[in-house]
Amino acid sequence: MGDGSGRATAADFLNLALDMNLPDQPLSPDPHLPRDQRLPLTVITGYLGAGKTTLVNHMLRHADGRRIMVMVNDFGDIAIDASLIQSQKGDTLTLSNGCICCSMGGDLFYALSDALDRQPRPDHLVIEASGVADPMRISEIARAEPDLRLDATIALVDAAGFEASIGDVHIGTSVARQLTASDLIVINKSDLLPSEDLLKLQDRIAALAPEARQVSSRFGQVPLELLLGQCSLQNLKDMEKPCEGHDHPHDHEELYLRWSMMADLRFDKQDLAARLDRLPAGLLRLKGFVRLKGEADWVSVQVVGQRVDLDLLAKPPGGLERSVLVAIGVRGRLDVAALDRLFT
Repeated sequence: MGDGSGRATAADFLNLALDMNLPDQPLSPDPHLPRDQRLPLTVITGYLGAGKTTLVNHMLRHADGRRIMVMVNDFGDIAIDASLIQSQKGDTLTLSNGCICCSMGGDLFYALSDALDRQPRPDHLVIEASGVADPMRISEIARAEPDLRLDATIALVDAAGFEASIGDVHIGTSVARQLTASDLIVINKSDLLPSEDLLKLQDRIAALAPEARQVSSRFGQVPLELLLGQCSLQNLKDMEKPCEGHDHPHDHEELYLRWSMMADLRFDKQDLAARLDRLPAGLLRLKGFVRLKGEADWVSVQVVGQRVDLDLLAKPPGGLERSVLVAIGVRGRLDVAALDRLFT
């Protein structure tokens, strides 16, 4: 499996999806969910002071109707805006926007089971890992649970403090491991560095984690559609819109560029996989629904960084008749013409 580099290609993921016989409905009282109904999980990692809690608060403030469940290592580590808190029971906060924040304690398996058993089930699960945690270990646990889908591992970096942390004999190895395990790296507090130093930092991180995509941020303010990859028709519509309702929407529109395609196109499965392996630089997320040529099957497409997640769907969502894809990338780096050539 793979392209010779040890990394699985889009073709590997698509062949795996097509090999599965997925029913329209569960077949037993206690079945595994069809793959398009799995609970998406995002792991947020980064050393102390990188801004993980700030990012999580930003996500919760701008959930926009999503029921996000956030698990933290230490309940006292996250300070939720008091105006959002509806109730508290033990180590669980229920927020007025439908989101939940709780401590996972010492048993991650139990915490994941609790999230999956909740009614109603959350739309997205977020784990804020401790500063010294190995995100790869959390990802492996998530992959072992068939009712979960690992959406992305996101690492935060303190722009001003990165060189000190990566060079520290005690924590440098952990910081490097967090970067190499990540799909998306958020260089936080980027406004604290001169532009030349920021470019050097981006090159330094790219050398350490060449497969991860990078974005820069201030105060953890990153568009939610970059952080959470839940794929639904409404989510695709939201992703096409400008970043309204955020603290600095004009900054987001200056940093990011959107692209979308809706057309009566059907793709050969191997050709689709080959196109996804040729996505242009600067693309941060791509998601949508694509119809396969000569078959009644539809495929859910989700890409973040170098991670490609292709799931065969039993039927198109919401009566969809045409293939639809939406992307977001870095303005000035995303080649939208290349996307047009790939998917038209």
